[in-house]
Amino acid sequence: MADRTNDQPPATPKKQGRARDPGAAMKVRAAESSFAAGQRKFGEEPPVVGMVLAGAGARGAYEAGVASVLLPVLEECGMRPTVFIGTSAGAINAAHFAATAHLTATDSAAAAVELWAGITKDQVFKPFLQTALLRDVGQGLAELLRLPGGPLTSLLDTEPLRNTLATKVDWSRLHENTVDGSRVEAVGVAATSATTGRTQVFVEGQRLKFLRSLSDADRAVDYEPCGLEPKYVQASAAIPVAFPPVHIDGDWYIDGGVRLNAPLKPALDLGANRLVVIATDPEHYDPPRPPNGLQARQPTVQDMIALIMRGALNDRMIEDIRTAKKINGLVESARTAGQKAVSRTGHEYRSVGILFGGPGAGQFGQLGATADDVLERDFPPYRLALNPDLAALATLLSAGQSSGELLSYLFFEPSFLKAAIEHGQDDAQRVVGLARDMAQRNHGFLRDYLWTT
Repeated sequence: MADRTNDQPPATPKKQGRARDPGAAMKVRAAESSFAAGQRKFGEEPPVVGMVLAGAGARGAYEAGVASVLLPVLEECGMRPTVFIGTSAGAINAAHFAATAHLTATDSAAAAVELWAGITKDQVFKPFLQTALLRDVGQGLAELLRLPGGPLTSLLDTEPLRNTLATKVDWSRLHENTVDGSRVEAVGVAATSATTGRTQVFVEGQRLKFLRSLSDADRAVDYEPCGLEPKYVQASAAIPVAFPPVHIDGDWYIDGGVRLNAPLKPALDLGANRLVVIATDPEHYDPPRPPNGLQARQPTVQDMIALIMRGALNDRMIEDIRTAKKINGLVESARTAGQKAVSRTGHEYRSVGILFGGPGAGQFGQLGATADDVLERDFPPYRLALNPDLAALATLLSAGQSSGELLSYLFFEPSFLKAAIEHGQDDAQRVVGLARDMAQRNHGFLRDYLWTT
């Protein structure tokens, strides 16, 4: 008889939030063979669960919402993550979950929700119009007139973020949780070197010994063992142009999302064989639309920036997930033939289960639409007049077809953050609900149906 320790009997999911995808039933049937294959393969090695948290700015609140549902379920199944890797806002979440790993998963996740629900723009950057704009205009004029003074490095001053990171994350507890690897085997944050253009992953934890090298030549990723502190997370979250670069050990760093917004490969390099990938956009490309299915309009500057960001932040993640699933297929085919799947360099491939927590197919732009709705509902003209910083950001970022997409990255207002958290919870409930359905259908265990291959 199968061991039911650290698992729960399949239960009928409660109806929560938005309706499931229209094709959910078809997805269940199509995925069952993949999940069943995963059940066989993953039983061969102890699970090392890594949580990969993508960059997202203010949308990091959505990730906290996703994690608040997934973490307790994973703990109940005996599969709580012990490796945490994040970029930008995901780096903040990675540090938080490592620092609260001594708590129950429910309490750790609740603390993440509380953290994001309480963040305001004043805790991230100084008033835009009162200080940053005057400073930027002054520096810009100095450069134009070739007067003495420092160069313009950012539009916003993020000194408050440094203080927020120092107080909102319990760094001493994070270090305690990584001492012997029983709670946290590794925690890392990804930044981009402004000098070399390579990804730098700052890592703390026992799993550093699993790295075959401190440099990944194929991916231009370098690893640096360290004791994590606020400056590393601030470097990972230094959104280009908006936030200033951060100086660490003789180099300058900017947002890790410039090259590696969802750091799956670093989690694998640290030995994870299951990945919980949490992101704020879908794991699939949008399907092609009929030639006459969309009325084209001339894009604005904001639309073009949003499109560039979409490609930079999402395409690499989508391709990495697809590559992982293709390798899983090769491993399964080789195993069926009694062989091993080996790369051209002689490295043996291994199967990696993936649990994706994010919007469903076709839901790209949901947080941008939410930002638009919140702005219109909660900030009528008279309220915007009392909030000149938000008025300026909304005017600069919300024009065009993409509308609230850019604003959603800097919309550090409680009403938006709460809505983003709820979206994340709804999407995570959808994912868990599908897994429960498959477990019930096959009289199996939830833990075996969470992972796609």
